[in-house]
Amino acid sequence: MRFEKPKKSSGRPDFAAGRIAELERQLATETNETRKGELRNEINEWQRSRPQPKRDEGSRNQDRH
Repeated sequence: MRFEKPKKSSGRPDFAAGRIAELERQLATETNETRKGELRNEINEWQRSRPQPKRDEGSRNQDRH
């Protein structure tokens, strides 16, 4: 019996998503307005730095054949 290897993927997207979720949890419980602003800025920075998933270029052109 043959087993397929799992797809290898970078841990970075999952790490960034987890960090954003943690910051959002902190933001939800924070009462200090200054700290809330800092958390919002940090969330925005993490969202900008999160790598976008790679697009499958091959499937886009299949309809043209």
